[in-house]
Amino acid sequence: MISGTAYGVALNDREQLAGLGEALNAPPYGKPPVAPILYVKPRNCFAAAGSAVTLPADVAEVAVGATIAIERSAAGPQLARLAIDLFAPHASFYRPAIAERCRDGFLPLGAATAMPEGLDAIEIVTTINGSECHRWSFARLIRSPDMLARDVADFMTLAPGDILLCGIAGDAPVARAGDTIAITATGFAPLSVTLAAEQAR
Repeated sequence: MISGTAYGVALNDREQLAGLGEALNAPPYGKPPVAPILYVKPRNCFAAAGSAVTLPADVAEVAVGATIAIERSAAGPQLARLAIDLFAPHASFYRPAIAERCRDGFLPLGAATAMPEGLDAIEIVTTINGSECHRWSFARLIRSPDMLARDVADFMTLAPGDILLCGIAGDAPVARAGDTIAITATGFAPLSVTLAAEQAR
């Protein structure tokens, strides 16, 4: 499992950013983002492939942000793995969405592999209960994985073992307790988890 910290990036989907339109020029934003908008997925979020992720009682559904996580290595090639950035849907990006994004198990991570070539063109496919419900590629990203890493390095240093989630689609599907989520992409081990409802105490 990951030894460092996981960082996600919001509004890195060109289509999502365009859809916000003039709202980005209005309060509280004032202007479109000029640097990567990062958020932390703490270690309590990490979950292994095949896990059952419990949805808290106050979370009826979660968005399924299928993405790729890049792990910084102290030496040797970078590693990459599929990841599912789960979060309760929310409208505002102005403040960190801690309650929506940082619940236990809300970052399932697949097996690591050497960084594949042509990452920008790889399609990530999401199925829920065996039916395909979403597919997208990093061609939609405002900042490619390489550009994202460079821009982040302008204001912070990732430590060995940290991972950077490359971005999620603004039209990510939603899932609920009882659903089984699976994501696949060429060159990566598949990643699946099930969602379970929190049991009353």
